[in-house]
Amino acid sequence: MINAGKWACGIRSMRSRLPVNPLQEVSMPALHSSGNAVEDISEEGVFSPSGRRQLADTINAARFASTATPATLLAPAPQDGEAARLTEQTCLFDHCGVLLFPDTLEAGLRHLDRLGLAPLPAVPSVVVRHRLATRYLLDPVGCDVAITRLRLQLPDGRRHAAVEVFLFPRDRIGYHSHIEDSEVAHGFERHTAFVVRRPSTTLLARLVASWRADAGLLWEGGGYNPHEGGPEGSTVLYFVRDQAYQTERRRFELHCAGDFRDFLDGRARDADAVDRAYRRWQATGPAASD
Repeated sequence: MINAGKWACGIRSMRSRLPVNPLQEVSMPALHSSGNAVEDISEEGVFSPSGRRQLADTINAARFASTATPATLLAPAPQDGEAARLTEQTCLFDHCGVLLFPDTLEAGLRHLDRLGLAPLPAVPSVVVRHRLATRYLLDPVGCDVAITRLRLQLPDGRRHAAVEVFLFPRDRIGYHSHIEDSEVAHGFERHTAFVVRRPSTTLLARLVASWRADAGLLWEGGGYNPHEGGPEGSTVLYFVRDQAYQTERRRFELHCAGDFRDFLDGRARDADAVDRAYRRWQATGPAASD
């Protein structure tokens, strides 16, 4: 039984109006949406066909989000509301995220590199490991998840690590096919993330309050990862869309350099509403392609 109140869910990314899916199977060299030419990318067995589609969708979503306004990404937040204004003033779009299941970590990273995506060195995931372990009643030791970032050539000319990929290899002790099937169907780890330029407890409190009030986003806590964000690590705040709002983006994150665990510990989650949102999410069936 999945305990929806203890874990964070992913979000369906918005499909951008871009050319043909850059990761569909081809038999000739292709131009990847990262901007790099790649060789035949139809390698079998590393990622499933659904995994390759999810990766392509996430890349397209990140390219769209890189030039979209916060009000567009946070819709139905009002264009002139506090959430849109404050996010515009203090945050910057950072990435879209997805969870994939390669045969092995090494094979997954090698395949991403072959696609011209230049994956950054993988680091352990603390938060997603815990969420998956809780969601599927796994021993966290066997739930071995890594994080990498993919650098894209964005429409505004930036070369930026705009896609976050969580990798749960199939050769890990905790892996089971039903986990992959569930994650692919529901997209629990998909999200759109902003980075807070100069985080402080006061600013984070304002962002949480405005996102809840204006954007229909429920505060579901956060996590701290000592492996990312510099010598002091990084703190991530999680939000899931209230069940009353049927929108494309269902999960958001705020990323902050530094240790803000005191802020997380001192703020109650919207526990009951989060539980209802997750149950509604599961009841709607498989997530549509973005």
